[in-house]
Amino acid sequence: MVLEDLLRRSWELTRYRRPPLGLELEGFCQWLHEQGYSRSVIRSHISKVSQFNQYLRYQGVRECREIQELHADRFIGKHLRKHGRVSSRHTAPAVRCLMKYLSSRGVLTSTAEIPPPYQGVLDECVEYLRHDRALADCTIRIYRHYLIPFLQSLDGREILRSLSEVSPHEVHAFFAKHAQGKADTTRGQIQATLRTFFAFCAKQGYVTGHLAEAVPKVFSYRLANVPRHLSEQDAQKLLESIDRSTPAGRRDYAMVLLLHTYGVRGAQIRALCLEDIQWRHSRIRFRPCKGGKEILDPLTDEGGESLLDYLRHGRPKTIHREVFLTDRAPFHPLKADNLYIRIASRMRRVGVSGAALGPHALRHAFATCMLNGGQSLKTIADMLGHRDINSTFIYTKIDFETLQQLPLDWPEVSP
Repeated sequence: MVLEDLLRRSWELTRYRRPPLGLELEGFCQWLHEQGYSRSVIRSHISKVSQFNQYLRYQGVRECREIQELHADRFIGKHLRKHGRVSSRHTAPAVRCLMKYLSSRGVLTSTAEIPPPYQGVLDECVEYLRHDRALADCTIRIYRHYLIPFLQSLDGREILRSLSEVSPHEVHAFFAKHAQGKADTTRGQIQATLRTFFAFCAKQGYVTGHLAEAVPKVFSYRLANVPRHLSEQDAQKLLESIDRSTPAGRRDYAMVLLLHTYGVRGAQIRALCLEDIQWRHSRIRFRPCKGGKEILDPLTDEGGESLLDYLRHGRPKTIHREVFLTDRAPFHPLKADNLYIRIASRMRRVGVSGAALGPHALRHAFATCMLNGGQSLKTIADMLGHRDINSTFIYTKIDFETLQQLPLDWPEVSP
């Protein structure tokens, strides 16, 4: 795809081909086309890039090698202040795409970013979490997310000296500030992050004493909650509500059906790859998640048909091996928030109530259905991929037939 395919007027072509970006726009159009962008989106991006090109000329930039990320940031900020958030919503994506393209071409002058003073300690801690603690990458990302604000709160000039001078009062104050108003899960993650980090610092000799004990405890009680699951009627209503005439609908139907049929986690759906669908053996493999076990189940006829429909008529052509991808360019595997938002919004649309929203509600529904069908906890644990059967005990709270047999007779009380 070239500019002549998008622009018919000669004066537009002349304006778009002005330096410093004019010579790069042909390749940029082709790059967007190869990334899967539609014709209308490419036209919109080119229009915004033309405005950016004019801004660069006003700034005295005459060659692409003079362009810096600062130019892009200032242009986006100026456009936002002048035209407002609604009118500028396509500006940032267009300019960011251009900068990414220019970087891939090696046109931009690479400017080495100065790492923050705490980067060395952070990298050491990440290696400790990965090799010594054997934590999963997703858990390490959570720890890193909550650890960076703490490191930023220290004196950046001498990070090791700052660590050695941290007092229990400062640790307590940091936790109180960042955990206030947060959910129990978030407070628990902040607590675990700080305790693990101080254990690492003690091992390295960066701190003295027991700063991990200064982190306030977050009390939680095992099996304290009752799983909130979808009823079978709501699950069927959710499946029937999905319009399978669009690529996004075919994808969402296949994802919801797999979640409902196999009771796997949302992360396992996102990690499902093409080679995990063993068509010749009519099996499907879900990779282990959160310390659980690999799940290998028969591929049902309905599940296989939904996957085939999506793979043939909905999934974009891409180099990614993951089955489920975004339905808009640039195409990439779904992230956790993408999956949650899609399924939760569909649940709200059909009026699902009394259940937690998102893919985990379907996992609870699967376990509840098996329990009501008389399956043992061991069988349910194996189907869910639980390595420890204690993780499955929470479903005993919804086994009402068994619970009815537990209460003892209440003795008569004489007046």
